[in-house]
Amino acid sequence: MEKLPKTLGEILKKSIQLEKEGYAYYQESAKKITNSVGKRMLERLAQDEKNHIQRFIEMYIAFTNNTIDKTEPDKFEPTTFESVFNRLENQLEGAVDELGESGVDDAEILEMALDLENTTKFFYKEAAEKTTDPKIKEFYRLLANEEQAHYDALQKALEFLDDPSLFFGMQGKL
Repeated sequence: MEKLPKTLGEILKKSIQLEKEGYAYYQESAKKITNSVGKRMLERLAQDEKNHIQRFIEMYIAFTNNTIDKTEPDKFEPTTFESVFNRLENQLEGAVDELGESGVDDAEILEMALDLENTTKFFYKEAAEKTTDPKIKEFYRLLANEEQAHYDALQKALEFLDDPSLFFGMQGKL
């Protein structure tokens, strides 16, 4: 079993590793998934993970250079469930025709993505609790919220695969 990171430097390194793994998973899954809605969502999530990697690298460099107090975690626009969902909203109606039979692998891919987002969210929440630096604490909380937004959007994509008609009936209740 891998030991949990204890220092801020270790936490930042682990965060970079998690985001790289997420990026690789989303890139590879986007190539394999047959549903167009799921494909576009996974491609967007891969881009979000790439942005997270860059943000963590910047934080790690600032940490190692002792300039963390000059970083601005909120300079990046956070990803919300609404922003992820709205990017797909216009594409959903046309995707019903393309849906056909969603293979088991499509649902499995999205379920694994849900697990990945959930695990990462909990790691970031824990990291926020462990750090004493208020800027890094804020940054990890922001990222935990982004991971929750990804989770929520993936959950809606799974619901869409299961029953597109039910999904469209839920649109006004987001």
